[in-house]
Amino acid sequence: MDRLDYDSKIQALLADRSVYKPVNYNPTARVTTRLRKLIKEHEELFTGDDFTNLHRPKVVQPPKLYGLPKVHKSGIPLRPIVSQIGSPSYHLAKHVAGVLQTLVGKTTSFVKDSRHFIDIVKTIKLEPEEIMVSFDVESLFTNVPLRECLGIVKTKLVENGHPEGYVTLLEHCLEGNYFLYHGQFYLQVDGVAMGSPVAPVIANIWMEHFEELALRSGPPVITLWKRYVDDVFCILRGSSDTVERFVDHLNSIHPKVKFTFEMESDRSLPFLDVKLKAKPDGTLAHSVYRKPTHTDRYLQASSHHHPRHLQSVVTSLVNRARDLCDSEHLDEELAHVQKVLRKNGYLQTIPRKTKKGRDIRRLTGNQPFCRM
Repeated sequence: MDRLDYDSKIQALLADRSVYKPVNYNPTARVTTRLRKLIKEHEELFTGDDFTNLHRPKVVQPPKLYGLPKVHKSGIPLRPIVSQIGSPSYHLAKHVAGVLQTLVGKTTSFVKDSRHFIDIVKTIKLEPEEIMVSFDVESLFTNVPLRECLGIVKTKLVENGHPEGYVTLLEHCLEGNYFLYHGQFYLQVDGVAMGSPVAPVIANIWMEHFEELALRSGPPVITLWKRYVDDVFCILRGSSDTVERFVDHLNSIHPKVKFTFEMESDRSLPFLDVKLKAKPDGTLAHSVYRKPTHTDRYLQASSHHHPRHLQSVVTSLVNRARDLCDSEHLDEELAHVQKVLRKNGYLQTIPRKTKKGRDIRRLTGNQPFCRM
């Protein structure tokens, strides 16, 4: 991407004053001072070691903004990422995220990852009148309403027996968000910054609350609703008109949460990195899905990386094939992996076993991997 094009897209994001506010000072010192004061005031929430590690003075730096190009979307928009490693609130955010993580994942809609999703679809039988649809929230992280979400977190903490003091710490981690871009400091006044350790769990908490409202108040057409953060796999009864009416319902619940959707085509639909295809009997075949923009470029075998890193390219591709493909598609996917490995400089022989690192020295002889 051209640098001028990249910068203009970042500036377009920063022009939204409901989310980003430019300031003429460096907030690092005041954020650091307030953080250490809060940690001291809530010392009872931490173990001795945690308190010591969090409260002791550290060399810190301001968070920095960069954009991650969404190359699979029209116009290649940027996803704003705020790198918070080394920032004043980074370690506290990691600690709070660990506590809040225990509050999520308890709903029937929860999907942990692609492998968990495969376990779910193995039990599904699609009826003739049912349609597969995937929903996606537009820019979820920057559209999470902080005030409402903090209230939801407070309720969940109380219900699960956690001290309410974590809400104050979380509030600091969220409302103390700021970053540097091209010498200009900005405050993020709403939403959560993708890049903060606490961002994914907050997004999950908000989506659990949102989907409860949506499913409770919506028309009774949903047969299955499974969600991974802001990506939803749904089966509903009806036609394309039914889908569009349900999307209108979703988009009417909160002004900051808007959904896009994709309906099945030829009884097939991708979700996460899984491609689903309905069989004549209604069961779902599943295989690996790659976006049209995927290039099959991986870490080259000739690069000067540790052998374990090179080996992980092989084992991760093979493990994904074996985990996500059914018996009908596994051989085809492994053949594709062989071709890709050769393209990236590896010998293409597939290891006989790769799960948990067992017997991975089968690419050639007794070597863990082999360059061409």
